[in-house]
Amino acid sequence: MKIKDQAAKKAVTNRLRRIEGQIRGVIQMIEDEAPVKGISQQLSAIRSAMTHAVYEEFFCAMDRTLEKKGGNIGEKELSDLRKLLKAIR
Repeated sequence: MKIKDQAAKKAVTNRLRRIEGQIRGVIQMIEDEAPVKGISQQLSAIRSAMTHAVYEEFFCAMDRTLEKKGGNIGEKELSDLRKLLKAIR
């Protein structure tokens, strides 16, 4: 992952570390036979956090593409960005 903006890089890595901790917590909840409602809430929070991380990476890819092309991107670059966006839906 090439993220030039160090603040964006730190935000993404911090988000992924929180997700990692949440996953460990859910595993522990399952092992401890916690109520399904709590497990479901945590899994929903993980899904939401993952979605945000994926979109952050997409925006970084978009920024890199625009920066490389001086804001003028061609059909190939637009097609690549569209494919990436479709892949993360």
